[in-house]
Amino acid sequence: MALITETLAVPEVRAETRKALTTSVPTLDRLLGSFEAGKVTLIDSGSDFVFHLTTLLCVRAVMEGGSVVFVDGGNSVDPHGMVALGKRAGLARDEILPRVHVARAFTCHQMTALVLDMLDKKLEETDAELAVLACLPEMYLDEDVPVGEAHALFQRSARAIRQTVADRALVGLVTNAGLSKLYRRRSIRRQLYESVDRVVRIAHGRNGVLITRSDSDASEWYRPVPPDQRTLDDFEDARPRIVDLAAVGEPRPIRAAEHMRFSW
Repeated sequence: MALITETLAVPEVRAETRKALTTSVPTLDRLLGSFEAGKVTLIDSGSDFVFHLTTLLCVRAVMEGGSVVFVDGGNSVDPHGMVALGKRAGLARDEILPRVHVARAFTCHQMTALVLDMLDKKLEETDAELAVLACLPEMYLDEDVPVGEAHALFQRSARAIRQTVADRALVGLVTNAGLSKLYRRRSIRRQLYESVDRVVRIAHGRNGVLITRSDSDASEWYRPVPPDQRTLDDFEDARPRIVDLAAVGEPRPIRAAEHMRFSW
């Protein structure tokens, strides 16, 4: 009796590949590197430059044809800034704001519920390219919430964010506004740093902002130049880009956010 064997064709399964996100500002791209899909970058900042950078990355995601899901823990979302930057890139208001989906949390319990119960559903609904968790630790530093409870909630949220970003292969951005705040609850600071793929620290100073990357151990000063000027990096990069961020004004130390807000 002859043994007959047959090879069955197995369909090739390919995971969706998303592009890395850049600011399109050559000097910033050189300092920051790209924001890779499937990974979470933490921007830990002592300068309000973090708000302008987040706004820029949201506009860039829309410019690339994507959508943004923005979960805000610090009243930091700036629709007016998005519209202003979008105009400089040739985008109208109606081409930007409907593609940035924002939810605001006022307590650590609300933030945790948004992350665990709503984030993944919203990402699927919008097919977002960028997930922003702005001022994520803010609510978990509330002195009215016991340390153990706050840590447990934050740990669940941080793990869920990293898993969701990896599973959906999108760009994950977490921000903290105020470098000294996290020292009030060091366990949350440690959990935050351990739950992301890389850390970018931005410190305010006389020379602008000092940008430090954990993945390269490199530090360098950055100061926005006036819109009618160009840097050496600009001449080396021929890509279409947003004119530098000087229009937002000089970076300054973190203080209470002064941004508008809207919600899902």
